[in-house]
Amino acid sequence: MTTLTETAYYTRRTINWLILSVIGYIILRLSATILVAAWLAIFPPKPPPPNNAFGVLPRIQFPQQASPSARLNFRLETIEGRTPAASESAKAYFMPKSPANLLALNETQDFATRLDLNPNPIQETKNIYRFGDVDFILRTLRYDIVSKNFILRYRFEEDTGVFNEKNFSGSDGLLAEARSLLQSYALYNNDIRAGKSKIVFLRLVGDKLVPTTSLSTADAVRVDFYRRGIGNTPVVTPNPDEGPINFVFSGASNTKKHILQLAYTYWPTDDQTSATYGLKTSSQAWQDLQNDIGYIARYPKTGNNAVVRNVYLAYYDSYDPQTYLQPVFVFEGDNGFMAYVEAVAPPWIEQ
Repeated sequence: MTTLTETAYYTRRTINWLILSVIGYIILRLSATILVAAWLAIFPPKPPPPNNAFGVLPRIQFPQQASPSARLNFRLETIEGRTPAASESAKAYFMPKSPANLLALNETQDFATRLDLNPNPIQETKNIYRFGDVDFILRTLRYDIVSKNFILRYRFEEDTGVFNEKNFSGSDGLLAEARSLLQSYALYNNDIRAGKSKIVFLRLVGDKLVPTTSLSTADAVRVDFYRRGIGNTPVVTPNPDEGPINFVFSGASNTKKHILQLAYTYWPTDDQTSATYGLKTSSQAWQDLQNDIGYIARYPKTGNNAVVRNVYLAYYDSYDPQTYLQPVFVFEGDNGFMAYVEAVAPPWIEQ
């Protein structure tokens, strides 16, 4: 007959073995996880081959830009000492366009009425209508009834007295005001809500507003909104210094003079409809840039030396309608320099 002492002994041994087994399992599991992670880091799996499902993509239509007075001298000074390796492929996304809508003009007139504008517009083109303000003739709205992109503007150049008042609510207050206005007009979609925003202080020089250092020296404040990136890949625009959706506020107490500008450009992207395409190497893109095959988004503030410190992939979001959201190589450097080069490799891009 088993005694209590023997029972206690075997119970302790069983518990000890169970504890050792659990510890051994945890160690083996952690070791296997570390080994798999190290293996994948050294020998990463190749991405699936590009499917080119959209066929040959149209070339990106960068804005026309005047040639600088002197040619830029490009110099690459990255940490690696060369262009960094980039992904061999990337997705392009379909950008659906709004169909013609018989009620579009009526909806636009309702929007103009909410902005306290004359709802009877002047037709500029097939899709563009201009609305005026009976009481403030310097205030106008240009609206594309198909894309629903627009710009509301007060021509401050003809009324610089609008800057006499400095009733600013501070950076946080102006940002909150801009967000509230977008929400009230159902313009604050998820892409913009999840994107970046920034504040730029402006002062009047002649008839132009230029950046200044602080609110105390500002005549106006611009609030910029940018759409969110695609996964970990950022989205860039033709003008990196100004959001495609932006407000310019004066310090005037009169509401119609307070909003000097509301510019809204947004092209929706169908995240569920995409195709993968092979990309140029970063060194090929660098060669293209030196051969003037690209777009200078921001020239160096001084001189003609374009020293590039950073190279990465992004998606290009045009101010003009485009069928696909496509990847570009971005070259950033000293004195604010920034340039874009198409990333999709031939023959899957129009020549």
